[in-house]
Amino acid sequence: MEVYLLRSSLVVDDSPSVTEGQRFLSLEGRQIVRALGNKIRLTEEPSFDRFITSPLPAAVQTAELFADRTDYVGVIETLPLLTGEAPPAVIAPLLLARGERIVVVADEPALASLGAFLVGRPTFPPALHSQVSVIKDRQPAWCLRPGELGRQLLLVA
Repeated sequence: MEVYLLRSSLVVDDSPSVTEGQRFLSLEGRQIVRALGNKIRLTEEPSFDRFITSPLPAAVQTAELFADRTDYVGVIETLPLLTGEAPPAVIAPLLLARGERIVVVADEPALASLGAFLVGRPTFPPALHSQVSVIKDRQPAWCLRPGELGRQLLLVA
């Protein structure tokens, strides 16, 4: 099992007056997720079984751009439970049934809760926008943050 947790990229307007359902990626956000996908493709030679994303526009756009840059041409599936309303114990089995190597795109705190559940720890480091955190065989493996040259160890308390 290999799970890539990818946080949605930067949005155009994140003021409280704009609902999450109205937020879409900014130019900078699009550029960041494209660069991240390129870096993953060049260093990891990824081969994903499925992309699962929150139905929010920014998450869907992030998933589509990342899929394109990593040469993934399969299904990008939305899962409404990833909006943060369901506990990770409910979400994890649904995700893990989708394949051995999956990408999950959502926002915080849903990603950190899911990460903590998958590695069996009480906490998981919250991701920056466009950060990817990788869990291999239920162990924290590595993360790649925007602007960093290479991947870093994923440290979990």
